[in-house]
Amino acid sequence: MRKILFTLMVTLLMAVASSSLSRADNGPHGNFSSLTTDSCSGCHRAHTGSEAKLLMTSTASLCESCHGPVGTGADTDVWDGVYLTRDATTENPVEGVQNRGLKGGGFVNSVMNTSFAVSAVSAPSTSQHTFNGTPGLIWGNGPVGSGAGQSLVLDCASCHNPHGNAGPTGTATYRILRPIPEGSGAASGVVIADLTAKTYTVDATSGNYWGQNYGTTETSLGLWCATCHSRYLAGSGAESNSSGDPIFTFRHRTDGSGGVSCMDCHVAHGSSATMGPNSGSVAWPDDTTTPSGNNRSSLLRLDNRGICVQCHQNP
Repeated sequence: MRKILFTLMVTLLMAVASSSLSRADNGPHGNFSSLTTDSCSGCHRAHTGSEAKLLMTSTASLCESCHGPVGTGADTDVWDGVYLTRDATTENPVEGVQNRGLKGGGFVNSVMNTSFAVSAVSAPSTSQHTFNGTPGLIWGNGPVGSGAGQSLVLDCASCHNPHGNAGPTGTATYRILRPIPEGSGAASGVVIADLTAKTYTVDATSGNYWGQNYGTTETSLGLWCATCHSRYLAGSGAESNSSGDPIFTFRHRTDGSGGVSCMDCHVAHGSSATMGPNSGSVAWPDDTTTPSGNNRSSLLRLDNRGICVQCHQNP
């Protein structure tokens, strides 16, 4: 009897630990602590899956059902880049400000203040990461001398693990990010630990994206970006010392040294920044010139090349 009681106690403690661990990832992502969970059927069909991995529909459609404009399963409307209080959970502490822009911007629309205006407005995104299963060119992906980049079919699950707990030994990660994005070709990953207190919206009441920082995760996020954009990663002095690559020869520092990371200039999902005649006509790394105009905004936080002025003229 004593042995049976001990076994039951260990089982209960493991269940509690597992439940606590899984809840580190928000929503249904990793929250499978119940032995008779109802979560699986929200996305999968055991015998009639219409997509790979037994999915009931495409990955982007599933994500949009919660994170899209008419979804009610998540407060983060990633399609429109805005935080809306609409899921069934009342978070404590709160995880965002109602109607304020998401830190990552939005795929279709973004609620951003890209011009130091009084307040942010919702506007169509002028550039965005590929998210709907279509091919995209990963600029700077691959070894030195391998061209402008590699083509890859990307969707939400390329970067995010929908099941959560993507870190070593099943630990939660920041924004359920995979340590190695699928198809990136990276030999090793970057594990960004999850935060206990989550904040999905920008800090400034004006919705100004310049100066928004990611705290202790900022450098790691930049290194994580480089698992795909490998030749964009550069340390101090890279602006004056050749990398040996014929395209990405001299590069801006991005590795977090000196406090400069990818996330200082760019957002992750989509930007509504606009471009002037000079910024909008900059050629892409493969020397193509389309798309141009506002579509050359390259996920930047500010209009034109305001990011350059803010560091080099108004540091």
